Amino acid sequence: MQILLLVLVILFVLYLFMVLPKLPRRKIDHLKGYDYAHRGLWNETLPENSLPAFRNAVCHGFGIELDVHLTKDDHLVVFHDDTLKRMCGVDRAISDCTLQELRQLQLKGSDCTIPTLEEVLQCVDRQVPLIVEIKPDKRLNQLCQMTYAALTAYGGPYCVESFHPLAVRWFRKNAPEVIRGQLSFGRGNGREQTVLFFFLGSLIQNVAGRPDFIAYEAATDDNLAMTLMRLFRPTLVCWTIHTQADMDRQRARYDLEIFDGFVPND
Repeated sequence: MQILLLVLVILFVLYLFMVLPKLPRRKIDHLKGYDYAHRGLWNETLPENSLPAFRNAVCHGFGIELDVHLTKDDHLVVFHDDTLKRMCGVDRAISDCTLQELRQLQLKGSDCTIPTLEEVLQCVDRQVPLIVEIKPDKRLNQLCQMTYAALTAYGGPYCVESFHPLAVRWFRKNAPEVIRGQLSFGRGNGREQTVLFFFLGSLIQNVAGRPDFIAYEAATDDNLAMTLMRLFRPTLVCWTIHTQADMDRQRARYDLEIFDGFVPND
């Protein structure tokens, strides 16, 4: 019995070591004071991750969350999904397309096309901070390197986040000055029995990236990992909030909030 207890204690200590965020907590003053519009401040006429949606967010004084992919011919584009089906009606992976091919497509039947990261940065022009999500990619190191180079040249306030722990790790090793976050989720939405939940929900991947913040899904309850994480008091980001009532509730629990589908009150 004592041996079993010792083994359990050792395993728990090992688990704590693996889930540790970066400590001590770093300042994020350049990111505070903003609610973050998920893929821009989009609506029925302004598609998500489009230049008009980003302009709309800037005009309303919101920070912006956006997603970055790498095209077949090595251009950074701002788009969420792995495939073009939902937003453009084309059943192709965005990583299999050249920038010229993407330019021929419209977002949700609008006049808007998929923007490059450079175009988005020019549009925002350092007026509000950015949360930049690095999407999983078979050329992940190249995607991280190019995104970092673009954001460094841009010079505005930003942080990066990713579901992929190796993207977070890349910034830990190659750009340690950048505030980096690990995306995760908890109990709910039917993910508990999946392998993805085990890795992302348990936060054991923190051992690779030692993130400055955890970006946690608003629609899921805290699991054991997140309950423990709150004891370490890292920066916490909440995604994605869909109502004012939920925004009011989450403000007391998180440092930054990402929203869509409504315009938050101050």
